[in-house]
Amino acid sequence: MSNDPGIESLRTKLDEFYEWPALYPFKFIVPKESVNEVLELFADDPVQERESRNGRFISLTMEMHVHSSDEIIAIYQRVAQVPNVISL
Repeated sequence: MSNDPGIESLRTKLDEFYEWPALYPFKFIVPKESVNEVLELFADDPVQERESRNGRFISLTMEMHVHSSDEIIAIYQRVAQVPNVISL
């Protein structure tokens, strides 16, 4: 368990709205130069990519089978290590 109130709030909401295991949608806005770094975190999961109008960012959308809110939080924490990524 984390002492971060934001993480605890997210965990509570996820556990309230999802029954595990579940299919969970992830979406990230990634600077074009960091796309491969983020994609490496998702191994073989299918990813939809869409380039921004100006071509500087790529929207990455994927649905993953997850087994708990902790798994989702761990994924967000790994992606947060990549600079300038926006998690939606």
